[in-house]
Amino acid sequence: MPSLDGIAGAPFMIYEWCWPVPGDQAAAIAARFPDLTLRTEPAHQKAFIHPGKRQPAGAGWQAVGDALYRWTLEQHRTPNGGPRMILIGVPSAGDPPGGCGPDFDFAVALR
Repeated sequence: MPSLDGIAGAPFMIYEWCWPVPGDQAAAIAARFPDLTLRTEPAHQKAFIHPGKRQPAGAGWQAVGDALYRWTLEQHRTPNGGPRMILIGVPSAGDPPGGCGPDFDFAVALR
């Protein structure tokens, strides 16, 4: 894939905070928070790897992405868009086992 030279061509990630709401209440909730954007996605399947709180270090991210895309192709599926890292807020009383912070999935939508 062609890219720009130097730092201008480096990949980057944009985080979005998402909060699922009941579909029949979505418009009313969005009206109460005009600075937020109501976004819906059509139903779809995702392939994902769930390492929980254990985030890969360094080149480990490449291995996770390669494994995810390899599995997708082995299943004769087609990725629909780029990979996503989905941070999942896990409510708990006190510190959860394995340390503080959210769980996460590394995922790709499928066609």
